[in-house]
Amino acid sequence: MGDSDLAQLEAWGRANREALRQRIRVIQLLEAAERAGITPIPTGRLHAYAYLADVLSPVWDLQPFDGKVLKVKHGPHYPDLQREVDRLVVMGLVTVSRLRYVSRTKSGPLIDADYAINFESSYLGPILSAIGAGEADLALDARDSEIHTFLVELACAIATVPGDEIDSAASVDATYADERIDYSNVVDFGSWSTDEKQDNLSLAVAERFHRFLPGRAQLSAGERLYLYASFLGRRMNGA
Repeated sequence: MGDSDLAQLEAWGRANREALRQRIRVIQLLEAAERAGITPIPTGRLHAYAYLADVLSPVWDLQPFDGKVLKVKHGPHYPDLQREVDRLVVMGLVTVSRLRYVSRTKSGPLIDADYAINFESSYLGPILSAIGAGEADLALDARDSEIHTFLVELACAIATVPGDEIDSAASVDATYADERIDYSNVVDFGSWSTDEKQDNLSLAVAERFHRFLPGRAQLSAGERLYLYASFLGRRMNGA
């Protein structure tokens, strides 16, 4: 490992706790997206994926990374997550391509780009192992291995939706599209909510699929994710 690699690792380690958690989150999301074949992933698609990972975490018996999001017309956007994406680009852990400006009515222009893990980074391997994306016994936190499994399964489910529709998938999500919540208000499905079943409509929908099965048949968590992705696809096409 060269001096530049050591400098990058030191920069990684100097991040404050919350920023470091976001940084790990970005790497986990992008690595799982890579496994599902949906990278390079555009900005809007990445944020939609991050949102769906949060709102569908309970399907996997996991807590959402962030149980709330500001509801805006162009779909969920996480400023803190985007900040760490940009930092990871500077650090050489994430590659960026097709950098462009997208005009948003009222919201002003948005910088858009396609992102992917930079597998040419000489120190990416140990980082992936440490955050649960390698051999399970090498993870610093055993929960990260389970999170990684969930994110890969979710990314593969999302990959069944046509690529140009993934960006819009979060906007038609049962929780995000809840008419009880107007735009410019916070969608809370896990941060302050006291009734998960009432406020996380996505979970309620995912758990309802088993009603259509015969007899005592049950659905695995992974199957519920795939069915939910299919549900989103139908909603986007008015079915």
